[in-house]
Amino acid sequence: MRLHHEITSRQAVGLVAAYLDGALDEAARRRFETHLAECKNCVEHLKQIRAAIGWAGRVREGDLSPTARADLLMLYRRRRAEEGRQA
Repeated sequence: MRLHHEITSRQAVGLVAAYLDGALDEAARRRFETHLAECKNCVEHLKQIRAAIGWAGRVREGDLSPTARADLLMLYRRRRAEEGRQA
């Protein structure tokens, strides 16, 4: 059985930061949480982001290899470019 989602997983992923920051209005927060109740993939993504935030808070720039730093910067720049195209 396929469930009807008010928001798509792609939209939910885009709301994760605002959700974690408590920046969603009440209606958006309810839609996001309803989606989470129906989508185990987004629940897993949210868990991974929370873990990454906890881990990143303990990492200093010197802890990263040059390759890891370059990879993270590339991912960040790619994400920013994708966000720019969606706007």
